[in-house]
Amino acid sequence: MKNLTLIGKVYLGLGVLFSISGIFLFVQNLNEIFVLKEQFLSFSFVCLGISLFLASYLQQRKRNQQ
Repeated sequence: MKNLTLIGKVYLGLGVLFSISGIFLFVQNLNEIFVLKEQFLSFSFVCLGISLFLASYLQQRKRNQQ
């Protein structure tokens, strides 16, 4: 986490936030009968969170190589 830039840390935080909110929506909407149409928003949030989490590692600081 030390090697991430400020933008990378923001992406990491947003990724964790979206993933947690997606999991929360999934658990909240979970009924005895699983209806996939009602779970699209939670799946979208989880996928967006994972992609932001992974994109945060693309924003690493460059090291001076001598």
